[in-house]
Amino acid sequence: MNLPPVRSVADQVLALREMRVEGSIVDLVPYAHEHHEAVIALRNTERARYFLLQPEPLTVEKQTRWFNGILARRDDVQWTIVRKDGVIVGATALYGITDDRARAEKGRLVIDEARSREAPYTLEAELLLLDIAFGLFGIQRVETSVRHDNATMQSINTRLGFVHTGTHDNNGVEYYLSSLRAEQYQPQVLRALVDGWARRIRRTPENTIHAPLQTMAR
Repeated sequence: MNLPPVRSVADQVLALREMRVEGSIVDLVPYAHEHHEAVIALRNTERARYFLLQPEPLTVEKQTRWFNGILARRDDVQWTIVRKDGVIVGATALYGITDDRARAEKGRLVIDEARSREAPYTLEAELLLLDIAFGLFGIQRVETSVRHDNATMQSINTRLGFVHTGTHDNNGVEYYLSSLRAEQYQPQVLRALVDGWARRIRRTPENTIHAPLQTMAR
């Protein structure tokens, strides 16, 4: 995974918006307008709306307007999370990337919960995103916020090395803040776990991975 020589965060953001980031069991594919319907279906489930504080169902019109705003920014990369057979299993983002590379935020994560039980798709998506943040951008600190009762994402963040730094109020709902510094990021054990799952999946007969649509959101 290499980027051409660049001189600014904005240049790197634009380059990443054209690049598929390949993992062992999922890839991060730059978000595009043709992904709206699949991602909207994930975000409009009751569980996703709860964790994302989304008061109303999304529509293609709303999603298009939001995404056009993202494209106008130069500190924000949005991806779909795509299984190796092409099935979209989620979406995620790295955003708020400062020009001095001191900090960025990860979030907007939504995962098809039922399919996530097949393999650690969420974990690899997070590892790929952090590899980009620390390895490509050279960001010093990645921050995130998680709803106080989202135990699943709190657990994943802890395994990744995130440290609790405080709380904040979001429309009357408490969110936990945490951060991970570049020198604290040690992905080797988790990467080995994902690679083990990849070997297991390759031994699984085709067309045996099916599940109904549900979601788990950050």
